[in-house]
Amino acid sequence: MKRKIIMSVALSLSLLTMLLPWFGGMKGVEEVYGVILLDNPVALTCIILAFVGIWTNFGYNSEIIGSIGMIGIIVMEIYEFMTWHILTISGQFDLNLSIALCYPEFYLALVCIVVTYIIYKYTNKKMNLTQ
Repeated sequence: MKRKIIMSVALSLSLLTMLLPWFGGMKGVEEVYGVILLDNPVALTCIILAFVGIWTNFGYNSEIIGSIGMIGIIVMEIYEFMTWHILTISGQFDLNLSIALCYPEFYLALVCIVVTYIIYKYTNKKMNLTQ
């Protein structure tokens, strides 16, 4: 139970980084917040899968469900990074524009979810060794 609470807090804290501005031209004027990720139903599904993987007791299947959810969140953040500007600014895929208009808060969000995934895998491995 303690592991589930710790993992839920870690995942929630990493998801809170969506409240920060991720992309835009000038800070304070043109900002796109991380909640744009929630517009994508795949990202919502991955968030739900991550929490289901943490809180269910299906053994190895729970670990797989949680891993799919967290990896899905990472992939969706990278997808959003590469495509957020297509409809609003450029009209085409441009990696240089994505990098130029990305705030450090996005990288913080990405690092937080990756660290959460590593902690999740470590705790699951530790749990499997003690059983």
